[in-house]
Amino acid sequence: MSDGRAARSFASLAIGETVARGLAFVALLVVARRLGPAMYGVIGVASGVMLYLNQVADGGIELSGVPAIARLRDGIQGLVSAALTVRVTIALALTLVVAVSGVFLLEQPDGAILALYSLGLVFVATSTRWVFLGMQQSGWVAAARVLGDLTALAIVVLAVHDVGDVAMVPIAAVLALALSAIVMFAGLSRLGIKPAVTLRWDQSRALFARSPHLVGFTLLGLVLFNADLIYLRVISGQAAAGYYAAAYTFIAFAANLSVTWAHSVMPSLARLERHDASRDEAYASAMLLAVLVSLPVAVGGMITSAPLIQLVFGSDYLPAVAALAWLLPAIPIAAAREIAIVGLIGSVGGERQLIRINAMCAAFNVAILIPVVPRFGMIGAAAVTVATEAVRLAIALRYASQHGYALPSPRRVVRPVAAAGIMAAGLVFLGERPLFVLVAAGGLLYLVGLVITGVVRVGVGDARRIVV
Repeated sequence: MSDGRAARSFASLAIGETVARGLAFVALLVVARRLGPAMYGVIGVASGVMLYLNQVADGGIELSGVPAIARLRDGIQGLVSAALTVRVTIALALTLVVAVSGVFLLEQPDGAILALYSLGLVFVATSTRWVFLGMQQSGWVAAARVLGDLTALAIVVLAVHDVGDVAMVPIAAVLALALSAIVMFAGLSRLGIKPAVTLRWDQSRALFARSPHLVGFTLLGLVLFNADLIYLRVISGQAAAGYYAAAYTFIAFAANLSVTWAHSVMPSLARLERHDASRDEAYASAMLLAVLVSLPVAVGGMITSAPLIQLVFGSDYLPAVAALAWLLPAIPIAAAREIAIVGLIGSVGGERQLIRINAMCAAFNVAILIPVVPRFGMIGAAAVTVATEAVRLAIALRYASQHGYALPSPRRVVRPVAAAGIMAAGLVFLGERPLFVLVAAGGLLYLVGLVITGVVRVGVGDARRIVV
């Protein structure tokens, strides 16, 4: 990509997000092993519900704020202050409603766990991640995420030992959010931005004008993200939800990295004009790089899903193997789709099309889930998820093309697919081996495939490069 700042911003953000997601993954692993599938299912469903509530507390600013800050030259402090004031007000009211409902109205222990998680909504509202990403100053975001997730991991390791300690899981999550918010506020001060409480609604009205569409888009996206888990919990019980949540942990990890990459690209796309040829190249290169990295993860993971589940979650979670194998193709599909999505976010009127994408796909997803899950269980839920992701990608690409974003040529896409095929054939030939051997062999085979197909050109000096 031609924008050096975008590359540097992504590098720091990607490293921080990868480390943070790794810490969060280890924390989930500890929780899963110490609480067992049934209680892990309760945590998974409560966390899934919180994703919806977090988006309401965010007010769509995590999406609309990045291109707005990227374009803004003056008045950033006033905009940030006004936006945070509105968000915190919404979050406090939402926390009260959720906490009371969780304790007095919902089934237990699910309700109590949800009530504890809801205490973190105010820290979601005070997050200033969108400001740093818009300014392409992602170092503070990375540091905040790492410190927060490291704190959560420490609390989980020290305080969660059996099902009686389940309340410490949401408490750890809330404390992690609080620490992350504090660190990012410190970063804003270093940049000369000092947010304050303000009633100047006019300063953030334009930002929130896009919120209903963007919040609706995100909420519908979450239906696509975890309706399968929630419905499976209702139909098949806590244990099935726990197995599926374990399988989906890998998918969520990869999906979050895809979103991170896409958001780091967003400022560059927002700054470039529609008819600028460099915008098409930035868009195509970002999409191809996303596929290039995610494709071997999906293909290799499908082949090694059994030893992967055994190593990470233990033998109690072996029923999750089939679900993981069926879910993994969603990773490269979602990675490509996220680039089209941020292109629409940065385009005038794109938020309305985002709503249409997720509304159509949510209806498609739910209509298929309802009859499929009772009959096919976890595998049915996973297959529906992948099918829905494919439909979302097709529609997102179509809408992005209406805003002038040209698709990468098929030839550029086929080459990494062929490299992944070489890797898959080699792994099948190797058969059953220790997981670390298969991972190392898969990485080497994929690299060889990239060289053979011309994606990676080996030479000396400037001749050694990746061609996407």
